Amino acid sequence: MDITLLAELAKWELTVSPAETADPLWKLHAYRVSRYLLDCCLADIGAAKPPLHAQTSEQLRRAVASIGANLAEGYSRRTPNDRLRFYAYALGSLREASVWYLTVRAHLPSNALQTRLEVIGQLRRLVLGMHANVARTGGWVPRRERGGTGRG
Repeated sequence: MDITLLAELAKWELTVSPAETADPLWKLHAYRVSRYLLDCCLADIGAAKPPLHAQTSEQLRRAVASIGANLAEGYSRRTPNDRLRFYAYALGSLREASVWYLTVRAHLPSNALQTRLEVIGQLRRLVLGMHANVARTGGWVPRRERGGTGRG
C-alpha cells in the first residue's frame, strides 16, 4: 500500500472497537484492510450523488462485506483445502467488488473511486499471497487454535 493509504488505514484502526481488535483474526493484515474497505464502501454508498439504486448499493455492499467474511471463515478453518476454498471465495468477492465500484463510478468522486480500486488491488495481492502460501505449505494455524497451550 502506498504511504497515504497506510496512514488512512492506521487512522481508521484507532476507531475500531476493542471487541474486534482483541480477536486473533485482527492480526491478519488482509482482514484489517477488508474491514477498512467495508467501512469506506458504506460511506461511499451514503454519499453517492445521485443516490445509488437500492439494488445496486446492496450488491456493492454485499460484495465488499463478503471479502472480510470469507477471510474470517478461511482463517478459522483447520485444513489447508478449507482455507484455500474460502480464500478463493474472497478473491471472487474482490473481483466482484471491483466490477460494482466501476458500475457506480458516475456516482462517486473520481479520487474516491481510484482509492477504492487501489485498496482492492492491494487486497487482491495480499489474498493471492495467502492463497499461494497455504497451497505451498499447508498454511499455519496458531497453536492456541489447534488445541495447544497458546504459547507458540
